[in-house]
Amino acid sequence: MSTKALAAIALTIMTLSAPATAATPWQSCSGPPVTDAAHELLPCTDRPNCVSTEHPDTERRITPPSGIAIDTLRQAAMAEPRSQIVAEGPRWFIVHFRSRIFGFVDEAHFIQRPDGQFAVRSGACSGYSDFGVNRARLLRIFTRASDTKRLE
Repeated sequence: MSTKALAAIALTIMTLSAPATAATPWQSCSGPPVTDAAHELLPCTDRPNCVSTEHPDTERRITPPSGIAIDTLRQAAMAEPRSQIVAEGPRWFIVHFRSRIFGFVDEAHFIQRPDGQFAVRSGACSGYSDFGVNRARLLRIFTRASDTKRLE
């Protein structure tokens, strides 16, 4: 194997194994860069493959439960199959979810605001419609996190 090929493999492994930890700009898989991932969500596009706490359309808006710790929400998200945290900080994280059959990637971004409320966005990285998959996944994550909170 050539040195160039080994270097490419090493870079890929480092990129996949070490999530970003600083609140630096984030290049989302589905849009323009986010200036500060610790404080800013990327808006959803006009395609019906995204839900957000900040969406102006009530059909594409989602409301997370209150009173949940960021670590509880992170654990609930990671309990989803084929999930991987790709960037994180003390009060935020971004996770990718890969579909089982075709390997499509959805990206979810969670930010805990200073008042304890969450700003959340989840959308498909490609394609037009997600057939409600992102909303259903977030609702499962919220339910799992709320159930964990009740058990504490």
